Amino acid sequence: MTKKEFTQIMESFCPNALAEPWDNCGFQINSDIEHVKKVLVALEVTSKVIHEAIECGADLIVTHHPLIFGGIKTIDASDVTGGFISKLIKNDISVYSCHTSFDKMDGGNNDYIGQLLDLENIRAFDYDNGFCRKGETPFETTFGELIHQVSLGFQVEERFFNTVGDMRKSINCIGWCSGSGGEFIRDAVNEGCDLFITGDVKYHDAMYAMEKEICVLDAGHFGSEKIFVENMADILRYKFKDYDTEIIESLVDINPFV
Repeated sequence: MTKKEFTQIMESFCPNALAEPWDNCGFQINSDIEHVKKVLVALEVTSKVIHEAIECGADLIVTHHPLIFGGIKTIDASDVTGGFISKLIKNDISVYSCHTSFDKMDGGNNDYIGQLLDLENIRAFDYDNGFCRKGETPFETTFGELIHQVSLGFQVEERFFNTVGDMRKSINCIGWCSGSGGEFIRDAVNEGCDLFITGDVKYHDAMYAMEKEICVLDAGHFGSEKIFVENMADILRYKFKDYDTEIIESLVDINPFV
């Protein structure tokens, strides 16, 4: 597969035009290696992910979080990002990121969460911000029971979760936004959700949820987005089925909270 073919396929299902104006999707580093033989899929670039890419012989890393958000005036190898860029270029490894574009797209992070939780009638919020989804539980359940189900679906231990609300509350309509979605709790209330699942919930958003009596499960930014790796890898294997390009899922646990 050539870089041109790779880009065309990526744009066909996850166009950069879907990304938020402040975001940076697409090639972060584009080396002069013309063909893509091995792709490593990771949530983001870290020193351990770069080492993994070198060890497995990857030509390209596909990430969710961009390596570069704003303009860079200096590439300093002693700086974290500068060091990553320097090492990647030295090893002829390109980086391509699908951030908010993948959150919004059909079959992306947020649609995938609904599938993992076995929810029914998965759809975008009526007030469509592009990110949030909602669905109904096909069974009678409580907030406390759903916490365990989310832990299993996300493969994240419950000790990393924060919660707002009564564990005994009956849950039927669930809303969610992967990553950092505390700002959408108000939308979830207007959508009639009994529970909203996201990450990075701030104090004042949690207080608002408590007053409005909507349950909130903060699964963490990492916890609600680590699913990117398996989801993107499966999509790429299907999209690249006519090419002799190997798709490898990163095995590095990059959760900074231990």
